Amino acid sequence: MVVEEFPNFLEWVGPGLLLLLGISVAGAILGIFLGYVVASFKHGPFEAFYVVAKVISEAIPDAFGTSPRRILAIARLSIKEAMRRRVILVTFAIFAGALLFGGWFMNAGSDNPDQIYVNFVLWGTQLLILLMGMLISAFSLPEDIKNKTIYTIVTKPVRATEIVIGRIFGFGALATALLALMALISFAFVWRGLSHDHEIVDSQKVSAFYDIDPETRLSNRGKRVSPNAIKAAETTFESGHRHRVELVEDIRKPDEKQPEDTSNIVSQTIGPDGQIIYHRVIVIPTAGHTHRVTINGTGDDATVELGPATGYFRARVPVYSDGIQFFDRQGAPNKRGIDVGKEWGYRGYVDGGSRLAPNSLSKADFMFSDFDASVLGDETILPLEMSLGVFRTYKGDIEKRVIGSIQFESVPEDPASQNRFQSDSIVFETNEFQIQTLPISRKQPGRLIAPDGSTIEQGVFDLFDDYAKNKKLNLVLRCEDYNQYIGVARADVYFRATDDLYWANFFKGYLGIWCQMMVVIAMGVSFSTFLSAPITMLATIVTMIVGFFTPFIRTMTQEDVAGGGPIESLFRLVTQKNMEVTLETGIGTTLMEQSDNLLVGGLSTLTYLAPNFAQMNFADFLTYGYSIDSQRLLVAIALTLAFCFGLSILGYFCLKTREIAK
Repeated sequence: MVVEEFPNFLEWVGPGLLLLLGISVAGAILGIFLGYVVASFKHGPFEAFYVVAKVISEAIPDAFGTSPRRILAIARLSIKEAMRRRVILVTFAIFAGALLFGGWFMNAGSDNPDQIYVNFVLWGTQLLILLMGMLISAFSLPEDIKNKTIYTIVTKPVRATEIVIGRIFGFGALATALLALMALISFAFVWRGLSHDHEIVDSQKVSAFYDIDPETRLSNRGKRVSPNAIKAAETTFESGHRHRVELVEDIRKPDEKQPEDTSNIVSQTIGPDGQIIYHRVIVIPTAGHTHRVTINGTGDDATVELGPATGYFRARVPVYSDGIQFFDRQGAPNKRGIDVGKEWGYRGYVDGGSRLAPNSLSKADFMFSDFDASVLGDETILPLEMSLGVFRTYKGDIEKRVIGSIQFESVPEDPASQNRFQSDSIVFETNEFQIQTLPISRKQPGRLIAPDGSTIEQGVFDLFDDYAKNKKLNLVLRCEDYNQYIGVARADVYFRATDDLYWANFFKGYLGIWCQMMVVIAMGVSFSTFLSAPITMLATIVTMIVGFFTPFIRTMTQEDVAGGGPIESLFRLVTQKNMEVTLETGIGTTLMEQSDNLLVGGLSTLTYLAPNFAQMNFADFLTYGYSIDSQRLLVAIALTLAFCFGLSILGYFCLKTREIAK
């Protein structure tokens, strides 16, 4: 999963307040300007000036005189109006029909069926709820003005602020109730669609397992079995897949950690040197999940009972580093790592050197500033998860994976006078395009190093008590294969804490859809105060598109973009000049660059005036099984409130001027 932003709400509050102020001021200015334009067509440009001035003078009294009771009354009328138009019922009918027949097209036997199911309900719900919110808000006020039913309201002591806010509240409350119902049904659909059971073919007894050929190490279907497998069996074919069940031999030393889960152990014996040999039954994961095993009895006469699917409904809690620092081959700090020629700059690359220059100092440092047992859990084994990319300069043995290594280092407060710990390297094989888990022992062999670089002591030290005594830990990632590269981003390496509740995380994802829905409703109500219904829908759709593609648009407005701005890029395209070629100096180039600066600056400003829907979209977190942290939720809710407030100001000035202009 691609994660480019790591928001901290307390750090975001300052810029967030500036954003709220900017949105409010922009809404007021735009509302006054549009009100002046509307009044100009009615009264002429000079009279319109006095009309707008009167509206401005009444704005503060209207704000303080706004009545919550009248807002609720307008909200109730808005709900009744939306129900009469049957938009809510049609939306729910389409949603129910999609779920009713959508299961026919779901492939439960694919590699990750949970991602297919979750993505289906999230995408469908988001599309329907945003379209519904746009329809009920865009057609409401223009239809009332067209049918002149608006006069039954404005002739009463009702302020323009109450009309705008009341409609946003009313439509929002109705859409929220529908969204809550859709979320409950979606959760039940996903849970029911992925829940299934298996039984072992022929017999449930361990004695019915077939022996593994020690030479080929293949199952009866020609698949390679686990290295420590003794016997194997197969499950029945359910939900488009089957599993291989293995009886494995688990040998552990007396001083090693013994299995916590003993429900799948068939027998336990004492081997040479006091080793404890466990014979246990495991289910090999298929389609992104496995099944819990319960053994009844002992020995070959024991029966195997397979439980429900496990591994689908995850809400991983990643503990990310504070940042990532790359170093080049000479050991100098580098912002983006080694350049391998890929245009996508999400990952930086670490190289493994070459045979001619084997001592490459290229690496990536991950700094953890809150590495604490209370956060990660005071466990003997800490799961370190990685999702790394690989860039090969030559194919080599295609079955051989690129080798990497990690190392832990303490971070002393004063490196010039304090000793530091450095662990031995842990070598691993990369698993590109997949999440791989390294079980990191809390006790890591290493050495204590003096400030002058000499070794004071070698031994086994504790990650929490020694390496991260001050709660700071540095993780170093290196590539160990010559002429190969490992790509990594900050979010690609993290320690995994205890998982969150899946159902709670599921509804957090729908809270993001709610934030988007409220902003769309606010846009529809605000735009409809000065536009007709079709134009309101068009303006809302355009703003939504800008909002969803805000991160991409902002990358285009960066100063270091190759090829320059839109005009310069067009010039290079027509003249067939490469993006890296420097243009000749002259008045033409200067005018072109200055024009691009204006266009790019305006485009950049537009991305801050339009709501950033990417910050309210948590679909990827649910699809890939990650917990949605509270910081992201707080930022999304704050953005929602800010844009609803700013759009309410815009709607007030436009509606107030329009009513006076009549």
